[in-house]
Amino acid sequence: MNTREVSTQVHSLDETDRRLIHALQINPRARWAAIAPIIGVDSVTLARRWERLTDDGLAWVAGHPGAEARGPSAILEVGAEPGATLQIASALAADPEAFTVDYTAGGRDLLVMVGAADLNGLSEYIMGRLRGLEGVRATRTHILSSPFTDAGQWRLRALSADEATAVERTVVSSMATRARVDEQLEHELLQILAHDGRATVAAIARSLGIGQRRIRETLTTLSARGRLVVRTEIARAHSGWPIHAWYFLRVPAAMADRVGSAVTRLREVRLAVSTIGPYNLALSVWLKTLADVQRLEVAIEESVRGVSIADRSVVLRSFKKEGMHVNAQGMATGVMVPLPISLLH
Repeated sequence: MNTREVSTQVHSLDETDRRLIHALQINPRARWAAIAPIIGVDSVTLARRWERLTDDGLAWVAGHPGAEARGPSAILEVGAEPGATLQIASALAADPEAFTVDYTAGGRDLLVMVGAADLNGLSEYIMGRLRGLEGVRATRTHILSSPFTDAGQWRLRALSADEATAVERTVVSSMATRARVDEQLEHELLQILAHDGRATVAAIARSLGIGQRRIRETLTTLSARGRLVVRTEIARAHSGWPIHAWYFLRVPAAMADRVGSAVTRLREVRLAVSTIGPYNLALSVWLKTLADVQRLEVAIEESVRGVSIADRSVVLRSFKKEGMHVNAQGMATGVMVPLPISLLH
């Protein structure tokens, strides 16, 4: 995807687009020939459609450090002085440590997902970076503990269950080799895949001047070891779920695992993670209408006894989504800031 300012005049997603995106959510690096029979169109048409979707910023595929390659992360609440919110959001969006930046209505002006190579780095970023930004009035930090689900597991639900299973069969099993992965090569691969998660092995090999076999084996090993994850993203406004909200829950410690697992079964939930801070469970959800914000809150509290939703915020605008800068309509601009990586193997 080339760096660009995305036009607000784009084609809406049709059913084939949605089926294609759902398939790539399951297998982001699937060969067109493998999924074409499932979607019901030829591979040339799929390639052309995907090019249009990425050019319009409606969908994109990016590679990120996996769970084993990420250091500690946190949700950072930022309160801004009047008139300073946009300036602060734009400044933070330029930082690799701030991989998601949301402007919200509620008890905070900005919600920022931040991460670093280690806890010292995270602490230095939060205290040093935020302290130096003009207009920051207050901050509150929620260290992320254990995730129950993340947005990479959320699905568009455009394929039938049988079709989704068929796409799952196209995923090549990853078996880690015993060879130690060169840290510089890992870094270079993550840089390339951050900008184009569907970059072919041949293209990567040409770019780095390394044999295709080594590239293929390294990618397989990184995936198998949990150091690489490739995700398909969709512009929220065109997903059919245009409302983004955050919930902060207080859950009795003995119930935390059960509640965390239960909320992942709600189709609106994209992120459910234990936190260390004033609340102990945070949810990021996509909804169809604003009225669903309260409806889902009631449903959660009624279905899981002992749980209270202590606070909530509705996202008014996102500036950055998992490293990708997005415009006011939530569409990818092509400006990607790769996420930090912990090189401790």
